[in-house]
Amino acid sequence: MAATDRDRFARINLSPRSGKILGSYALIAMHGWFFTKLTLPSADGVAELLVGIAAITGMLASVFFFVGTYGVIANAPDEMLDERELADRNRAYFGAFKYIVLMAMAGGMFPEFLAKVFDFKLSVATMENFMLLMFTTALILPGFLLAWSDQQMAD
Repeated sequence: MAATDRDRFARINLSPRSGKILGSYALIAMHGWFFTKLTLPSADGVAELLVGIAAITGMLASVFFFVGTYGVIANAPDEMLDERELADRNRAYFGAFKYIVLMAMAGGMFPEFLAKVFDFKLSVATMENFMLLMFTTALILPGFLLAWSDQQMAD
């Protein structure tokens, strides 16, 4: 994709380093929110507030990443990408697909395992939180994988 095409579609231009940092923060904050909230007792005061802040900032980072350079490339029409970019995008989507399928399988099997083995049922609210985690992960994971495979970064 030519630089002018990227500028026309990307609303937030991210350098490879910024893309990696923002995408990493979004994924870590959202996954951390879910797993920490899963283990917290209800209404745990300051810890609940901190977990909520992680969720909100993680979701905002996900949205900013999605409308940034790598999110736009991940969702660009095929005509806007050259062969290498198209191959990179397809590889990123396949990697994201595998992770989301793994999450869906875990989300289906883990609650069933807990119910059968420990006679413990996860609440509907917990499963709603898991669906939100899956949504935000699916939203940015292809672009995140593109950011991490970007060859422009000279670290």
